[in-house]
Amino acid sequence: MFNYLTTYDPFFDLFFPVKGETNRHHHNLMKTDIVEKKNSYLLKINVPGVKKEDIKISLEKGYLTIDVQYKEEINEDEKYLYQERRIGEYSRSYNVGENLTEKDIEAKMDNGVLLVSIKKEQPKEEKTQYIDIH
Repeated sequence: MFNYLTTYDPFFDLFFPVKGETNRHHHNLMKTDIVEKKNSYLLKINVPGVKKEDIKISLEKGYLTIDVQYKEEINEDEKYLYQERRIGEYSRSYNVGENLTEKDIEAKMDNGVLLVSIKKEQPKEEKTQYIDIH
C-alpha cells in the first residue's frame, strides 16, 4: 500500500525545507527518523531543549504538522558576541493519509526527542458484495 511516510525523498527538502530554516546553522533542526512497527509508524524527532508546552501537533487534510518554538530567556545584562543556538519558531509536516484522526496518533517526550506514534491505515477489505434482486 502506498504511504507517504515510507516514500521519503530528500530531494523534496531542498525545495520545501523546515519552515523557519533561515541559515546554515539551522539545517539540523527537527531531524526525524521514521520507524515501521507492526501496526504503526514511529516518528523520532529531535527537539533538544524544548518543553512539551512549546510544541503544537496538528492534523489537517492528511498532514501531521509539528510546530516547535525554541525559546531562550534573555538576560539584559548579557551581550552576545556570537549566537549559534536556535531560537524562533519552526514547523515540519508529514503526509500521513486522510483516513487518520487524532485518536490514531499519540505523542510523548523523552530526553529531547519527540516520539509520535501513528497508527497504520488499514486497507479496506475488498470482498465481493452481492446485490439482492427484488
